[in-house]
This record gives sequence, structure tokens and C-alpha cells, in this order.
Amino acid sequence: MPISKFAEAVKANNWPKKLEVALIGSCTNSSYEDISRSASLAKQAIDKKLKTKSEFTITPGSEQVRYTIEKDGFLKTFDSIGGVVLANACGPCIGQWARHIDDPNRKNSIITSFNRNFAKRNDGLASTHAFVASPEIVTAFAIAGDLTFNPLKDKLKNEKGEDVMLDEPSGVELPPKGFSVDDPGYQSPAKDGSGIQVIVKPDSQRLQLLDAFKAWEGTDLKGLFLLIKAKGKCTTDHISMAGPWLKFRGHLDNISNNMLIGAVNFFNDKTDQVKNQLTGEYGPVPATQRAYKAAGIGSVVVGDENYGEGSSREHAAMEPRHLGVRAIIVRSFARIHETNLKKQGMLALTFANKDDYEKVKENDRIDILGLTSFAPGKPLTVVLNHQDGSLDKISVNHTYNKPQIDWFKAGGALNVIRSQFAKK
Repeated sequence: MPISKFAEAVKANNWPKKLEVALIGSCTNSSYEDISRSASLAKQAIDKKLKTKSEFTITPGSEQVRYTIEKDGFLKTFDSIGGVVLANACGPCIGQWARHIDDPNRKNSIITSFNRNFAKRNDGLASTHAFVASPEIVTAFAIAGDLTFNPLKDKLKNEKGEDVMLDEPSGVELPPKGFSVDDPGYQSPAKDGSGIQVIVKPDSQRLQLLDAFKAWEGTDLKGLFLLIKAKGKCTTDHISMAGPWLKFRGHLDNISNNMLIGAVNFFNDKTDQVKNQLTGEYGPVPATQRAYKAAGIGSVVVGDENYGEGSSREHAAMEPRHLGVRAIIVRSFARIHETNLKKQGMLALTFANKDDYEKVKENDRIDILGLTSFAPGKPLTVVLNHQDGSLDKISVNHTYNKPQIDWFKAGGALNVIRSQFAKK
């Protein structure tokens, strides 16, 4: 949306025009050039006797960027107008920050230069309207504190009561004095790691040693339950939410309690409410899947277009694998998530006819046939056994090559690597 039309949209949609937080950085829009353009506006604010009207945070994209912008004086410039520099990490982009708000249910506005802004992404609050813009536009809004401000034509009143305007920002692609870094954070691996032990407290809630996933049993998969038929957009955040959950990222079993809790169930348009085929009752997705796992029953997740778009986080593939989901069948995959599923020994399948998505019913028992002759370019067959005794046989495609099929058979890429090292 052009900046000239944004104020009009804010008013028309009744979005809170007061800006509470402006955030730049994380892995996106945090290069030296991005930071330098924002810093040029911050320097203007100092010269024109302006300070930020909203909270303003800066997340450098790496330690190299952070060290260099500190050396070149940008951090001091940001500090002078009220900016706060955060750690070089995902930070607020995934909800890892101190969000200051008096009432979490109050509608409010923030603006970021991140690349994700769907509901609850940045602070876990459904009441937050999160807008996305370039780092320099975000910085200009931080100074104004008002989403109806147009930096191309509107004036701001400075500390002396004078009306001033911001000039066009400037930046440089590379630091004039070169990049610098004191501690890049890299540690060389031990020359001989055979004697190293990783010790984790058995009762730790934050860390857990990983057990190897079981290898494929060598047969077709039959009698699988449908766990959820996800409706519409289902990103990695819907599959494995970030924010407060990330404190469990080192504990697979605990973080698996967020599995698919953000996905919309096709059959009731609700999140985290699916039918337990063992009891007939509706309940949370993770708890339902744990019941299937305890009963020794595998399951299937059905998804829509571009399933698994978003971040590259492997937990979105590891959690269903850990809890006993055997296959993900969708209209189409986001590329990285599809690869992550393969690495965990999961079946990542797509409907040959996308309309077959509509044939999946809530109480289906699902068979996946053709696995004993699983080969690159050769479709598999899925049988949907419906509750009324009828069935649908549908064709599903895959993109597995020979090594990836070996991952599936071994129970995951890590198992293949382990076996290769064991032979050596």
C-alpha cells in the first residue's frame, strides 16, 4: 500500500492510529544498509530536536552487523532518540521480547520491518494490529507515534514547538570502514568427540535427549485415523507456534503440546478442537494424537495449499513425527517444510487431483498403499474408508528421490547418517 493511502486506510478500518511499538531488524531487513537508512532518520531526529513517540526497538541481523553498527556510531544514534537495541536473534519476530501493554485485550497497533504479521505472531495477542513496512518507514513512524503520519508531506512539532519535516533517508550498502566482529560465536568442534557425553537432568523441562525415530516397518500403512483436516492457511506457526513455546525448543515432548493448535479444523471451523475417533469427543489436537499414539494407532494430517509456509523451523516436522503422525497429505507444500518432513522420515504427499481434498471425511480410516515399491516418480494410492462403508481410492504424488526414500525407510535422515558413521 502506498504511504499516501495508508492514513486513509487506518481511518476507514478503524485501526488504532496511535503507534505503541515500532520494531526493525531480526533476520529480515537488518543488513548494514537497512540499519544505516534507519540511522540516517534517527540522526535527523537528533538534529531537528525530535524523539520517538512510540517504543522503538532495533534487532541487528547478526553479531557482525551489531558490532559494525556500534563501531560506526549507529547504536549511539538510536539510543539518543530513545531506541532500544535487542540481542541478535529472532526476538520480537517470534514473540520473544518484553511487550509492555496495560491491557492485553485492548486493540493496539505496532509496526515492524519483519516478514510475518499474522494474528498473535509478534506478541501472542489477538488484539494487536501488526503492520509491515521498510525499516526507514518504521523508524519514521516511531518518531511520529501516529499511523496517520505521512513522512513525505507531514510536519512534526519538535521540542522547541517548531514544525519540522523529515528528509529522505540515506544509506550505504557496505560499511565504509569494512565489517568488524570481535566474537563471531563460532566454536570449532572437538578433534575427537568420541569421549564427550551430553548430560541432561532427567526431570528437565527445557532439555531432552532425542531418541532415534523408529524405522519403517516394511509394509503398507492401513487403518490410520484422520487427526485433522486443516482448512486454508496452515503455516509453521499454526503447526508449531512460537512465542512462549520456544522455551521448550530443546524438549521435543513438551513443545509437541503445541502441535497444530493453530490450525483450523475443516469440520467445525475451530482451532485446537478435533474429534477423537476413539471416544467420539472433541478435544485438543496434541492430546487427541497422544491418545492415538498410546493406542498404537497412526494418523494422517490433511492440509490445503502451501502447507507449512513460513519459517524453516524443524519442530513443525518433528512434533507430528514424535507423536505418531505417519503422513501429511496436502494440496501443495511449502518447499522447506516438505524437505523437513522428509528428513524426519515422514510421508509428505500431495493430491494428484487437488479436488480430492474435498473427499476426506472426519471419521475416515485411511490406508496408504504402494510403499513396498516406493520409488522416485511413482505415485502412491490412498484409500479413504468412509464410515458408511463406501470408499474412495485416490492417487497421491511425492517428490522423493532415492536417498530421501532411504530416509523414510530408515526412520529419518539422522538414522541414515548414524548408520553410515557406525560402518566407519
